[in-house]
Amino acid sequence: MYNKNNLLHPELPPLHLQEFNELRAGLSVPVQTKIDRNKFTQKIVKHFINTEVNHLSGFDAFKCYDIILGCQQYVDNLISKNGLKGLQIFEHDYHYYKSLDPNIKYTTVETLEPGKPLLIALPFPGHLGPHRDMDIILQKCNEKNIDVHLDCAWLTSAFNITFNFDQPCVKSFAMSFSKAYGLHWNKIGVRWCRSVDERDALTIQNKKETISTLNLFVADRYMEKYPIDYICKKFKKEYFVICKQLKLRPSNIIHACFSIDRKLLYGLKNFFR
Repeated sequence: MYNKNNLLHPELPPLHLQEFNELRAGLSVPVQTKIDRNKFTQKIVKHFINTEVNHLSGFDAFKCYDIILGCQQYVDNLISKNGLKGLQIFEHDYHYYKSLDPNIKYTTVETLEPGKPLLIALPFPGHLGPHRDMDIILQKCNEKNIDVHLDCAWLTSAFNITFNFDQPCVKSFAMSFSKAYGLHWNKIGVRWCRSVDERDALTIQNKKETISTLNLFVADRYMEKYPIDYICKKFKKEYFVICKQLKLRPSNIIHACFSIDRKLLYGLKNFFR
């Protein structure tokens, strides 16, 4: 039997498994670690694409890849380029934006401004899946010439999501290993772009190879041992059992669910061992 006292609210932390801790404890880094960055980039891009629990397409339209220190760096880079007020953000997205500006003014489907970039998470935190108006949002962004940037931080701990990235308005998106493997201590991920911006900070950093070789080495060890869908495949069946027994509404995120009325979000980290 599962105990409701183990539910977390309002925090929704990712899963952090014992096998991930064991791999971390057993890592032995050579004194002179050499990694072919081009081969590593191709490998990590392929690793993300090889999901079997989600149906993702449209990757071929994004030929420009950059290694990032997790989706946080991707988000911060967009804020640096545009300013927080220069981006359109929906309410109930990443709580970080509210921390940066407690008086932030959120956009809505009705108030989307032409020509002003939109930063939106996929999956969307407040909906624990794609934003409920995602199709309408993309349609309006296409009509209003709004560049869309997708923060896919939770996509590696999500399942049953279907999405085609090759929408005219989508200009970039990013994924990381933080939610897939609990790698918040060694943030690493990939940003996909349609075209290269030579004055973009992430582009410059990748060309100068400033991302630590150690970060790449650790990520490579995790890729060698665990597929990108590891936690979802391992716990998906149990996830639905937990939701059923505790009378909770399941979502698309393996580490979170809703109350039946959808008013509360609960973290399930304490249930999976």
